[in-house]
Parts: sequence; structure tokens; C-alpha cells
Amino acid sequence: MRKIIHNIDIDLKVFYIIHEGQRLGFYLSNKLYKTFFDYLKPGVLVDFEITDKQKKMGHLHFYQVAFFNQIISLNPHQVHYDLFLLRDEMKKVLKSHKYFLFIDFEMTMPGYQPINFRPEIIQVGYVLAKAKQDMIQKNGYYVFPEEMKTLSRRTKKFLNLDEEIFMQQAKPFSIFYEELKDIMKTYKPMLVVWGKNDRSALHDAYQIHQVPPLTKDDDFIDLLKLHKDYYNLKDDLGLFKAYKTYYDVPLDQAHDAMDDALITKYVFDAFLDYMA
Repeated sequence: MRKIIHNIDIDLKVFYIIHEGQRLGFYLSNKLYKTFFDYLKPGVLVDFEITDKQKKMGHLHFYQVAFFNQIISLNPHQVHYDLFLLRDEMKKVLKSHKYFLFIDFEMTMPGYQPINFRPEIIQVGYVLAKAKQDMIQKNGYYVFPEEMKTLSRRTKKFLNLDEEIFMQQAKPFSIFYEELKDIMKTYKPMLVVWGKNDRSALHDAYQIHQVPPLTKDDDFIDLLKLHKDYYNLKDDLGLFKAYKTYYDVPLDQAHDAMDDALITKYVFDAFLDYMA
């Protein structure tokens, strides 16, 4: 629906348009309200979609806004939000980089009575590749935690870990650090993650292991956020659900960093195909 806002009601947090001679009212979810309501004023052009939901307030029924495509002030002309432009910018950013490092971490979990806990990386998985091309490098292994000398029961249960096998196979964080340093220097890739946790875990790991950071926030692409923004998703999307949506193949998540890094690559490639 593409209409000019007729008027708004600040108290009810709704806006009205005139459609076929009738005044219709629309309300926003809390998230949309916090993000966009300040831009909604009489005379503003809005392009938006609605859900099947309606809400009765007083004697009137209001339709729920699903998402906005555009919000544009006409006098003076100012684009406040443009989903179509945002999608084009996503394409440009993704196409401007040659190499991508798809990376995933598994982290420690606190015990059932945590005190001053912060998660540590205990498994890494990564895949280096060009977009929609074969892998250049891939690797995955356990990593010794620095602060926690034993793994909590929650960690072992969630990751299905045998602590004795873990201690036999785990490598020092310095091994991964040197591998990442070499990759960043040689290929200068964008790091592709699913959600914010892996980026935060790596940032914390630099501090925990007292090493200079190899990455900055703008070296990362949060593929989950790209999906939410591109498809206007209200809730977070699971990585394996995204894979099933693109490939129509269900997978069981084993909480393995190498598997998750591979799935992230496959979802990334399918996302690029969809945007093409």
C-alpha cells in the first residue's frame, strides 16, 4: 500500500490514510514504533505492507503494519527509509569483496550457579572461499580455554563433549590466532558469521589471551541481520532453518563449529543467488 498519511494519533500510536474515500487506521508493533514513528507525520508518503491482524481501540478497528518499504517526506523531499535502496546497498557491499571467511565458534557455558562468568572459545570452525566458489581453506578443532580449567556440565551436555577426549585433542588458542593472522594478511577477507555472538566471542578472546586484535567490527558481516533486514523478519531466523528454506533439505544441528561454518557458507551462497 502506497499512500500519504492523513493524520496521526500520538496517544494511540497510530496513523491514518484515506483509501477510497474512507479513513483507515494502522498500528505498529513495538519494534516498528520505536524505529519509525517519529518519521510518521501528516503529508508523509508511506509504502507499507499489512498483516492479517487487527486491533480494536475504542470504537475503531486498526490494521497492523507488517513492514515499511519506504517513508518519504515530500515537502521538503527527504527519504527517511527505503528498503529497496537498502537491498541494493547490501548487494553492492557483498559484491565489493573477493574473499569471505565463514567462521563459527562453540563457547563454554556457565555452571548452574555462575559467578563472574564470560564465555570462552573452545571450538573453532572456518571456511575460506570466494563467493559461490569452492573452498580455499577449511579447518576445525577444539581450543583450550584460558580461564576455565574444566568444562561445566552444561557445556559438556550441550556440545555432547567427552572432557577427556576434548583435553587430548584441544589446541592452544595461539594456533588459531596465527592461522587467522595469516588469513587476514594474505586474503583480507570479510568474516561472515550468523548473529552477534561469534564476533563478541572473538573480541573477548583477544582480551582473555592478551593478544592484539586481528579484526575490527567492520570486518564482519552478520548474515542473520542481513536476512532480517532483507526479508523484513520480525524474529531471529535459525541458521539451519535458513538452510532448509533455501535447499529444502532438513538438517539436524550438532553444535559443531566446522559444520556450522560450512552451513553458513551454503546459506550465504544461496542468499546471493536470491538477491541476483
